[in-house]
Amino acid sequence: MKVLDTPRSGKCGQVVAFRSRYGLCLRQHVPQKAGLTPARQQVCGLFGNNSRKWGVRLSEDQRDRWTLAGSQVMSHPRLAERGPLTGQQLWSGISTVRAVVGLPETFEVPPRPVFGPSSVGHLIIENDGDGVRLYLAVSGELNEDIMVFGQEPCSSGRRKRRNVSYIGLLPPPIGGRSEITRLYGAKFGEPRPGKKVFIVTCQEKEGWKGQDQETSATVPERPRASQAISEVAPSYGCVMHTGSTGAAQGSRAHADSQSPEGDKPETGGGKAAPAANRSQGAPSEKGGAPG
Repeated sequence: MKVLDTPRSGKCGQVVAFRSRYGLCLRQHVPQKAGLTPARQQVCGLFGNNSRKWGVRLSEDQRDRWTLAGSQVMSHPRLAERGPLTGQQLWSGISTVRAVVGLPETFEVPPRPVFGPSSVGHLIIENDGDGVRLYLAVSGELNEDIMVFGQEPCSSGRRKRRNVSYIGLLPPPIGGRSEITRLYGAKFGEPRPGKKVFIVTCQEKEGWKGQDQETSATVPERPRASQAISEVAPSYGCVMHTGSTGAAQGSRAHADSQSPEGDKPETGGGKAAPAANRSQGAPSEKGGAPG
């Protein structure tokens, strides 16, 4: 609900304030039903451990150096305001990023890099006989690691992403494209046709992060395989008899008369066939029913 009030953001009691395209809005706080996912639990655990190490593992001189470096780093804007970070905030942030990407722990401030324009471009999604495949276009060389974040597949009508999760570092590009199918599939599974996929990339070096870049694409429909037109067999082709009709019996009798064994006399002393067989009549050679 939109309200006219002083600018604010965050939770206060059972009311949550947030900024929207229409201005300041308030909503009732709804407790989270499900617990944190394993990935979020891991990141929260890393951040909490690094925050506690600030006063235990670092010396006073090291904390002074982190505090001096934090005073030169501005926080993300909130309510159009931003300010410098504290030494503990900078230490926790950089140490958590290093742990996530697999870098060793450091107690000294790593040199702050200067990130140039990112070489990672738009998202490309292909859907063919091999399934859905996701690529990121890459132009030029990658001079730093690229962190890749993704969001679970959503409606194609969504224009703005929500929270994204870290899925891994960008693999080396091949032919101007870097495939992230395995990274995305391990986290969210294969997206279905018609769903939109949001991907966020970020440059990373020694724990420092650059600006986020967002890209999205909709999964296309799988093209139908061309089918060859099969020729219809003519109606006058070979007919297989099942042996239950008079025509089948006539065909069997005709085959017996043509076989070499058909000229042999019947066994049993030349006795006549039983009356039951004679009463049925013998079919003609053409296979027709008896008259």
